[in-house]
Amino acid sequence: MHGVMLSFYDDMIALVALLLATEFPSNSKTSWMRPESFHLVVGMSRSDTVKTLEDVGWKMKKGDDDEHLIIDYADDKAVTLQFHRDRLRSIRFELFTFLPDARTAFNEEKAFLRESLGRPKRLKSKSVLLYDGTLPNVMVVLSADPKSQNGSQGLGILVVRYYDPAPPR
Repeated sequence: MHGVMLSFYDDMIALVALLLATEFPSNSKTSWMRPESFHLVVGMSRSDTVKTLEDVGWKMKKGDDDEHLIIDYADDKAVTLQFHRDRLRSIRFELFTFLPDARTAFNEEKAFLRESLGRPKRLKSKSVLLYDGTLPNVMVVLSADPKSQNGSQGLGILVVRYYDPAPPR
């Protein structure tokens, strides 16, 4: 009987450890829209970028030209990588969703960036955030105008771009 109880406790400890180690789905709409979510850093070599993504199981396809790769993420999410001289120059995250959800996601990302980077640069637009006092620069753009082509169909787009501000040479 003593051995059965020890086995039961060992099984319970293993179950609790498994539950604590398991990632539960996040309610966040934007936590995936960060370079660290993909273990990427602007400035990485192209080969290191591709290896890092392949090592964790991401599939990539060629973008519009040889300088762009697209991570095959989900129907409503896209990640585009831009390279220049075999260095990662830009990481662009795109979320395609319904208008109210796009605004919610924008506000969530705005709060995250404000907490982690401080106040954005002052702009006239309420749907664009720019952090140009940090490297990499960060730009967030919300397209949620109900009069636009996508907006008239009830769709909004949130784009978060981390990029090297130096002009390509």
